[in-house]
Amino acid sequence: MIAIPCHWNKKVIEIIIKQKKLSKSIEIKEIYGVIPKEIVPHGRSDEAVIDIKRDKALNFRQYIKSKGFKFIYLLNAPFTFNSQRTKKKTKDYLDWIINVFKADALMVASYELMKFIRKHYRDVKIYISTIAAIANIKQLEKFLDINPTRVVAHHDVNRNFHDLKKLIKKANRWNIELELMLTESCLRRCPLRKQHYEYLGNRISDASFHTTCNSYRLTYPLEILKANFIRPEDISLYESMGVHHFKITGRSKPGSWLPEVTKAYLQRKYNGNIIRLLGIDPSINAENWIYLDNQALEGFLQNFPKTNNVEEENIYCNKWIVRLYNNKKFYIKDHSQYRRDKKGLLKCWNPGVYLLKIFKNEKINTN
Repeated sequence: MIAIPCHWNKKVIEIIIKQKKLSKSIEIKEIYGVIPKEIVPHGRSDEAVIDIKRDKALNFRQYIKSKGFKFIYLLNAPFTFNSQRTKKKTKDYLDWIINVFKADALMVASYELMKFIRKHYRDVKIYISTIAAIANIKQLEKFLDINPTRVVAHHDVNRNFHDLKKLIKKANRWNIELELMLTESCLRRCPLRKQHYEYLGNRISDASFHTTCNSYRLTYPLEILKANFIRPEDISLYESMGVHHFKITGRSKPGSWLPEVTKAYLQRKYNGNIIRLLGIDPSINAENWIYLDNQALEGFLQNFPKTNNVEEENIYCNKWIVRLYNNKKFYIKDHSQYRRDKKGLLKCWNPGVYLLKIFKNEKINTN
């Protein structure tokens, strides 16, 4: 089962409904989203997603329900109650989400907020957000008292195969569904991850984080391969391990982007630039100037190091990116040039116009 981001666009949903016949082995059943600028923040900046009012959101909710989709409401950012007034406003907000909007489940990151929800709404389904950073059994165990229905694992778990197998086994025993993100493109082992989400929790712009991480990724393109995305062709690898819930990320993307992505994952194949499918910050327009041939990545994940060793992963991914670059399966369309540094890692030594804009934190327009 695949969950998709909500862009509050009925025309996009109609296209996706028509795609259902493309696959009998996997379905799109859930849509997740949020009304921004409410009392509880969410896992994107308010400016990065569509601003919609409650009446129009309710109309869209009723529409997708009539089409057989469930709606997962997002409360997925770091959050704490700093006053009784905050508690009162949050309770009013939750009353509307649960009793009027009638969300099928709540996606929550804050343990404090989960406890509050469970106290006032015994039966509502709680999904633990990836922002809660659950990467192993011990971390998941801390949330058992709130009786979660599902956990969206920390994005690094996608390639921490040893931990993933243990997490799958224990989650099944605890009757908790495990969900993995398909199009997540953040840096693997990102040192700024916690700080990034704290900014979002405080409603501070996160633009600088996108600049920093993408600058590093494009300086050392092995980091593009190390990122934890799952190709359409590789879903079956995780299904064979016991994972049956997946999530397409990309709420900040334009709605027109989504049908191409859903089609690829329903068909379990994609002949094109994998960058187009990833949830990279749309202000960077990455798919218009970074090219990485998806078909050329066949076999990459199956042979990815299983030891969770950083050096082994660097050697493996660097070997792949060098070969892809030499065979013109990876390149930057602004004629940025790469060569090996003293450690043998492929590194950008002559950035083109788009890379220079990234480094200088300037807006990119490829139209």
